[in-house]
Amino acid sequence: MKKNNYFILMSGMFLMIIMMGCFGGGNKNEEDISRFTSLELEQMGWQMFKEGRFLDAEKYFEELTKREEHFYLVGHGGLGWTFLKTYKYQNSRLEFQKFFVLDTLNLYAPADSLTRDVRAGQVLVNSALSEHVDLIAASSVFTASNNTNNNWKFRYDNTIDVIDMRLLRAASQVALKNFTDAYAMVRLIEPSFETNINTVEGRLLLVQKIEEMIFDRS
Repeated sequence: MKKNNYFILMSGMFLMIIMMGCFGGGNKNEEDISRFTSLELEQMGWQMFKEGRFLDAEKYFEELTKREEHFYLVGHGGLGWTFLKTYKYQNSRLEFQKFFVLDTLNLYAPADSLTRDVRAGQVLVNSALSEHVDLIAASSVFTASNNTNNNWKFRYDNTIDVIDMRLLRAASQVALKNFTDAYAMVRLIEPSFETNINTVEGRLLLVQKIEEMIFDRS
């Protein structure tokens, strides 16, 4: 009986040693991402993002914020989207803000694809936070830089497109009681929709239409 207990104890210790070897001392097996070039970090960050491996994406983008030239801006933009996808809305909002605050050399023109992507991210995060005024501001810049591209889709998640931008803007405009712009956004999405927004009934139909469209895309 004592011998059996001894072997049970030894097997338990042996298992612990194996597990420590496999899972312990994490620093020894951690990837040294500082050895990658900035371009490699950017590519790997977005690849992890597309695969839904957001913790890995966050790691690569965080390292990128420490890099030279325009890459630190890519890092902040990537972090903003990564935090958005993981529901860390305040963090996401801060990273998107950093993108524009730190772009003192205007490395990214308003019509640049990354700038549009970051503005779109701002629209989404402000919608999640019910920051309607800020959403309209981001949406206005996005629209101004995107007025010739009605087929815009987020490069790293094609389920997010220009319709989302217009629909969220419409919802915020209704919240701010600006029914004219809300109606214009809905008509851009569905030109056949008509109502008289100067009446209570017409505004109610507009709100119902927006709710219906949001539900259809959720």
